[in-house]
Formats: sequence, structure tokens, C-alpha cells
Amino acid sequence: MIGATFTAGAGTFDDGGLRSGGAGLVVGRNRQKQPVTLRPFRPAPTRMLVIGGVGCAQLLAFRALAIGARLFIQTAREQVWDAFLRRCGVGRETAAFLPPESAPPIAATLGAPHLVIVDAGAAVGPPPSAGGPWQATLVVRDDLASWDEGLLQQSDVVVLQRLSPAEAAMAASVLGIRQAQTYLPQLPGEMVGLVSRARLQWVMLSSTPTEQALLGSVARP
Repeated sequence: MIGATFTAGAGTFDDGGLRSGGAGLVVGRNRQKQPVTLRPFRPAPTRMLVIGGVGCAQLLAFRALAIGARLFIQTAREQVWDAFLRRCGVGRETAAFLPPESAPPIAATLGAPHLVIVDAGAAVGPPPSAGGPWQATLVVRDDLASWDEGLLQQSDVVVLQRLSPAEAAMAASVLGIRQAQTYLPQLPGEMVGLVSRARLQWVMLSSTPTEQALLGSVARP
């Protein structure tokens, strides 16, 4: 049974780490069924990484919209994200597509934070810029490969869906959570490993009926 919380060494993620309860971007629920939230929008830029698929990234994007974030999307799968925006009833005043390696045309603020989504899919490319204050950059990777080591190391928050044994071994080694290597290939479709600089939590995404109707399954394909 997956139920451990692992510590991966010293260090903290100031004002952006994992919190149970309170305001912020809701990721899901922990073993005690308490909400687990992130504070990705802060005076410093935040780097986030999702390993697993576009469904999980869209769920986080949907929840970011709910707390007032504006989306800027860089992707080669524009049709997939355009369909997501249409289903959610999101207009272009709230979400926009950007060319690769481009910055949002306006600066993020405390009252209007930005979530920049870099949907790299299976492509290989340089790590995106972290951006500026009140901006979170969410990189989406379908699979975890050897060239993603830098992304793992540089990210303030990593969301891991079910991994293959080889992917689990790499993630556990780079992130310093070797004890979790056995569990990562066993995760149910709605569970993720949520990692900050020093801590791993197992979290059920707990999609609501509305989210399920709009987004469908968030399980890794």
C-alpha cells in the first residue's frame, strides 16, 4: 500500500511548497483526505513539471483558472488545448497561445498571476525561462527521458504520474527519493507523487464530477 511521505534532504520551497488546507492551487487530497494545495504564484517565479500526460496538466490548468490565473500556452498540440479551452468556456481574454520560447505580452501581478504552460510532449528542447514574479511555468512531458534530468533538478514542484520502472529509477535518483522507486510504477490513475525540494507526498487528484465531465480521464495514457 502506498502511504509514505519521504524526505529528500535539507531545504525548503519558501512560500511555494506543499501545504495541506488553506488557500492556493488545489492538487488533490492526501491520505487523511485533507486538501493538498500549492502556492505557485508568489513574488518569485515558480517552475513546475508534470511527467505523465496532458490530462493531468489540464486539470491543474483548470484549477489555476479557478483562482484567477491567466493561461499562456506554448504547444505543438494546439488543437488539444483549444478543445480544452472551448469545453471549459475560456475566452481568449483569459487564455492565449504563444509561439515557442516567447514571453507573455504583459507582466503578471499579484491580482492577475500567469500560468505559462509549455507542453513539450515528447519533444527535446532547452528548459524554458522561469519568467518573472507572480508567474508559474508548467512544463508537460509525456515521458521521462535522460535529457530531462535538468528539468527535474531545476523544478520547484514535480508532479509524477505512474511511471515505468526505468522512469521511476531515474526520477527517484535525481530527486533524492530512492525509497519511492518501488511505488511510482504502481500508482493508480488518479494518484500522483507531488515533490517539492525536500518532500514527497502521495496525492489523489480527486477530480470533481464537473472536472470529469469537462476533462475526462486524467490517467497517464
